[in-house]
Amino acid sequence: MTIPPNLTNMTSLTVSTDLPPPHWDLSDLFEGPDDPRLFEMLDTVHLDSKGLAERYKGKVAALVADEPAALATAIQEYERISQAAAKPMGYINLRFAADSSPENGALLQRIREKTTGATLPLLFFDIELAQVPTEVLDRAGEASALAAYRHFLRTVSARAAYRLSEAEERVLEEQANTGRRAFIRLYEEMISNFHFSMEGWERPLTLSEVLDLQQDSDRSVRETSAEALTRGLAPHARTLTFIFNTLIQDKATDDRLRGFEYPEQARHISNELAPEIVDLVVETTVAGYPLVARYYEAKRHLLGLDKLAHYDRYAPIALKETPISFGSAQERVLSAFREFHPEYAAAAAAFFDNGWVDAATGPTKRGGAFCSYVTPDLHPYIFVNYLGKSSDVRTLAHELGHGIHSFVSRDQTLLNFHGTLPMAEVASTFAEMLVFESQQKQEKDLTQQLAATAQQIDQAIATIFRQAALYRFEQAIHAERKNGELSTARYGEIWQEKLGEMFGGSVTLEPGHALWWSYVRHFVATPFYVYAYTFGEMLAYALFTQYQAQGAATFAPNYLSLLRSGGSQSPQELVHPLGVDLADAHFWQGALAAFEAQVTRFESLAAEAAKNTGS
Repeated sequence: MTIPPNLTNMTSLTVSTDLPPPHWDLSDLFEGPDDPRLFEMLDTVHLDSKGLAERYKGKVAALVADEPAALATAIQEYERISQAAAKPMGYINLRFAADSSPENGALLQRIREKTTGATLPLLFFDIELAQVPTEVLDRAGEASALAAYRHFLRTVSARAAYRLSEAEERVLEEQANTGRRAFIRLYEEMISNFHFSMEGWERPLTLSEVLDLQQDSDRSVRETSAEALTRGLAPHARTLTFIFNTLIQDKATDDRLRGFEYPEQARHISNELAPEIVDLVVETTVAGYPLVARYYEAKRHLLGLDKLAHYDRYAPIALKETPISFGSAQERVLSAFREFHPEYAAAAAAFFDNGWVDAATGPTKRGGAFCSYVTPDLHPYIFVNYLGKSSDVRTLAHELGHGIHSFVSRDQTLLNFHGTLPMAEVASTFAEMLVFESQQKQEKDLTQQLAATAQQIDQAIATIFRQAALYRFEQAIHAERKNGELSTARYGEIWQEKLGEMFGGSVTLEPGHALWWSYVRHFVATPFYVYAYTFGEMLAYALFTQYQAQGAATFAPNYLSLLRSGGSQSPQELVHPLGVDLADAHFWQGALAAFEAQVTRFESLAAEAAKNTGS
């Protein structure tokens, strides 16, 4: 496989529309689970890590103060070793996501333990850097030899107060494999292997399949699938509750040992966002909850229902949705991306041309979707569960947004490659919006326009408002866990309360919904991730408004420049060239206004449709 050296020269982007959902090809990483390079690479990493420690341990502070060129050389070596170490774990994580079989689970644990042992000698480097006074690190970052690592040194300073001694960090790292990481693996294996039975269906459904039926046009199917989801989760509720309680307390212990003052603080520092900015975005979103209720009231009336139950939220407006083949989805996405910029579209095409997408469903495949950035010397991979719905087209576009972001930022070295979670979600959401806009331009039928607008608003509510509600749920359970373990029922009470606040009485959350917190992976694997979706979608709304005002010729080059920067700058620095101030309340109000305009458009289209039908 080859990565196109010059994407702008690629011209063949039209594809067959009857392509089935593909499986990815991971051979650019390793040939398979028996590839001897999997462990040989980690043996080399271990030797190189020990060599780095022998040369620089105890000397990092002196290099920072007096020898910037030598420090740059040491960072480059640290970076090279870290990049090699990431590849075996990157491979097995991808393999395990596509097939969470016991064999892959065992291999994941073996590689995880081997990676920990191989990289432990590197711990000293980041710790010694963190022990250097902030003003000294900042001064070192001004040296020309360290210009490429200026942002990295700033992030080291931001984390410095929360790093422990090398001996303590070693203990925590080694125990994580049989502690926190083991519980996460247990949770993922359980969720991936759950099956949900529905009367009249030939076989039990996976989590992805049963959730997909929440979008069925037949209300009885939606209700039955909701009941099946609750019924399938219920026998495992005690174990899932225990996992949640254990991991929340594990995080609280880690936070206490490191000196974090509140549960969300570590995520804010990782995201390079001041807590005031996060609070501003979340509070602005919560203030917009009445827009959610307003939309659902209009949708309820349009559907002709006396009440909207939790399983009606994603009910389609069109009575029947024609399945969309994967090839058609691919062409729709690429066509929309071509309208924006040829380089943007060509980067997306590379994923299909080179086997970097896994879209087919499977009995032991993990639910959901993600993009794995892997390392900048290779390329990213995209994971989705494609079932032929229009929402799956949006999901594909969303993950390709991540993929394009990582693909075009591969000129960054590893320490500057991975952007923060909120900025990554900007890239993915913006890609979704491009596809929606393109489809709206082409669609002339009123019913289809209405249906597409409803789907776009459903997605925005799920990504902006629901994620803010999930964040408030997460804050509540972490706060209450300080007083002891929560029962399954108590988790459910908080879940119903925080989600109910978003709906404002427009949606009835029936008792079965109280268990649905238990399948949200982010709560377990990446605490407080969820507000990144709210932040990213709100920012994407605002940027998309700019794009519509300026046109692609003006906006697209600046936007691509932002994507190419990867994680080499803070979020505020990245958006500054686009005229954005993240601390400006009016900016976020503008994003909310853009969402309100969509709700107003939906109401207008619904009124026109009712007038045409005389209802």
